Amino acid sequence: MKICCIFNIAPLYREGIYRKMDDDPELEFDFLAGEESTGGIALMDLGILKGFRGYLHNIYRKGGKLVWQKKAVRKAFSKKYDAYILTGNPGIRSNWIIALLARLTGRPVYLWTHGLHGDERGMKLRKNLWYFRLAGHLLLYGERPYRLLLERGYPARRMAVIYNSLDYDKQAAIRERIGDRGFIRNYFGNDLPLLVFVGRLTVAKKLNLLLEAMVRLESEGSACNLALVGDGPARERLEKEADTLGLADRVWFYGETYDDHIIGTFLYHSAACVSPGNVGLTAIHSLTFGTPVVTHSDGNRQGPEYEAIEPGISGSLFAENDTEALAGAIRPWLGLGRQSREEVRAACRRIIDEKFNPDRQMQVLRTVFGARRH
Repeated sequence: MKICCIFNIAPLYREGIYRKMDDDPELEFDFLAGEESTGGIALMDLGILKGFRGYLHNIYRKGGKLVWQKKAVRKAFSKKYDAYILTGNPGIRSNWIIALLARLTGRPVYLWTHGLHGDERGMKLRKNLWYFRLAGHLLLYGERPYRLLLERGYPARRMAVIYNSLDYDKQAAIRERIGDRGFIRNYFGNDLPLLVFVGRLTVAKKLNLLLEAMVRLESEGSACNLALVGDGPARERLEKEADTLGLADRVWFYGETYDDHIIGTFLYHSAACVSPGNVGLTAIHSLTFGTPVVTHSDGNRQGPEYEAIEPGISGSLFAENDTEALAGAIRPWLGLGRQSREEVRAACRRIIDEKFNPDRQMQVLRTVFGARRH
């Protein structure tokens, strides 16, 4: 079965699943993707894949919204494909044309998509549902959007939950080579529990709440350090706030890195990974290295990956924007003994091993397309 994949971009974090798709012995995937991105997303080199069929020129509207992929329509029908996988963003107008033409010629279209967030209303909701129904089939990041679409009358037989993943095999290998926490101890000059955040330092991540929660925890006898692994427009403001709150010597602004060994070492040796705003693939990254995740509980404003968090087992969810609740969500993870910490590591990794990994995603793809062959 020959399947044409047309993606908005090819993020570096998806290299693991794209490699497995490329190597599948039964399904033949061709890959097309935009070569330009906004928002500082690291891209993989699609040229390493046997199924690479070229880059597309992305056209963005003011504000960074992708609206068209030049040559996408022509390339989509340059060969006889049995099915299509498209990015699920309804703002990409070229995908509407591809989906319509494919349906008219009797070829199924699958949208790899978040689905519904839950807060869509009016025209936005109608447009999303029109797009989903035009395509006809959905590969969803999580179970929550699956339930939301069922409530809107979308047929269960046309949906499959594919979850999301990072390069699991690479990270699992790194996990086995993690050294001790000496470099963290040396930086801070103490052995306090470490909190970590990995990602862009933006206002939307509400990291000021984390600094305020650290002050509250210290006043209660639960002092801790914090490593911010990433960079972004909010860094200067956060540095000033850390200084004002008396936390300058306990907050490490490490900066941006894509080195998985460095990121993995921070995660592995942290008591918790905290994202006071929304959390996305950082949750998968943290759980893979055995570290619980703390984030807010409003599913309408969360990334689908927050579903991987099992409250009280592999993380905590708190009332959004509530500093006291955030401190309370962090507190249980700070004083764990060695045995309890190892039990938490195992619990965190379990959900990744079961659902959020490229092998599981390939099982879903084989089931979806295998069902059409037999």
